[in-house]
Amino acid sequence: MGALSGDFSRKTPLANYLSGSPRIAFRVFALLVAAAMVWAWSVRDYRYLEAESGIGYALGIVGASMMLILLLYPLRKRVRFMRGWLKLRSWFSLHMLLGVLGPLCILLHCNFRLGSTNSNVALASMLLVAGSGLIGRYLYGKFHFGLYGQQVGLQQLKTDLDYIYRQFETAALADPRRQELQALYDGCSAIIESQRDQVSFRQLLRQRRGLRRMTRRTLATISVDDSTAVARRQLEDHRRALAALLDKLAGLRLFERLFGLWHVVHIPVFLLMIVTVIVHIFVVHWY
Repeated sequence: MGALSGDFSRKTPLANYLSGSPRIAFRVFALLVAAAMVWAWSVRDYRYLEAESGIGYALGIVGASMMLILLLYPLRKRVRFMRGWLKLRSWFSLHMLLGVLGPLCILLHCNFRLGSTNSNVALASMLLVAGSGLIGRYLYGKFHFGLYGQQVGLQQLKTDLDYIYRQFETAALADPRRQELQALYDGCSAIIESQRDQVSFRQLLRQRRGLRRMTRRTLATISVDDSTAVARRQLEDHRRALAALLDKLAGLRLFERLFGLWHVVHIPVFLLMIVTVIVHIFVVHWY
């Protein structure tokens, strides 16, 4: 048998499973936000920021404006005359960005302190929405390629699984390893076929646990007899791609359903936050 074949350039569908740049950018952004929060917490007793005046007051206006602008994303999806306003992907990017920066500005605005009842309710609802948004972002990523990528489908997973399995077939794998890989492939194919129909939550959880155990056991033992650097690098690329593909498959239908349930909860909580922010602004400026 020869070395692994295949090209993982951007033209290859498996590039979806190997791309790491969106994840790196997300981590850098999260690190910057965390650093800003740590700094603000460390200097809160110096009262550089006051909610009633100066930069603290301005941050409150900016943060509240950002949270109100978040409403434009669901409106863009549902209101007909707004459908020509930029691409939906751009609105989604803005929604994600402001969903983090808005709460950050509000936390700086209040200097990590509680105030009046109406401001506390507004702060609590905003933090609830922000936390809910992070959960939604996690669920969304489980059945999409990256943050702005296309939705993953069972047929695409089956096509990509067939492709990468053919790449492993050309590798110099020992017979026991080849048999384990065949068993993994057959198990994945059976799961894909079963999930084309309605499947219970319990069955989805059971399939996810079983597939993850089988994946860890099989991928940990895959190796090639050819010791060239090219063969080892290609093997590692294919193994990483297969691991990412199987991770998508293990939770695809499960996380799709959880995302649907999350959406039912997130929208009312978001609207509640809008109301509490408006009430807070009204009370602060008119009483």
